[in-house]
Amino acid sequence: MTPTLPDAIERERETLLENVISRLRREGFNGFEALDLPGYPDPEPLTIPVLNVRMRPDLRAEHPSEGLLLAVVEPETDLGEAACGRRWQGLAAWAERHKVRLQVFVHQEDQARAKDIARHWHLDEGLVHPVPRRG
Repeated sequence: MTPTLPDAIERERETLLENVISRLRREGFNGFEALDLPGYPDPEPLTIPVLNVRMRPDLRAEHPSEGLLLAVVEPETDLGEAACGRRWQGLAAWAERHKVRLQVFVHQEDQARAKDIARHWHLDEGLVHPVPRRG
């Protein structure tokens, strides 16, 4: 049976999120919380300054010397949504206010597109990090 498109998109998101967790674990991060990923608790919602709305990052992790990291994973299909840049902007505002890092992880081939989105929303394109596609 062929999976429906939403299932395929969700699996792509989960695979990207798992790859990011593996990478961050190798970099010394721990205490992972991952949104809608089996085996991990969901990150708590954050109240975004000025907008006074609640948003959840896709990933939250701690590093012994670098502190808290919030992350967003964006599969190719999500990069077409106007709301993705708005979400990055809101989470970036929270991260800045709380002196933590925000990173956006995308597949390598989507890096240029993601950097364009970051610039459009007046965000530092350095928050975009490419992740190789596996298998």
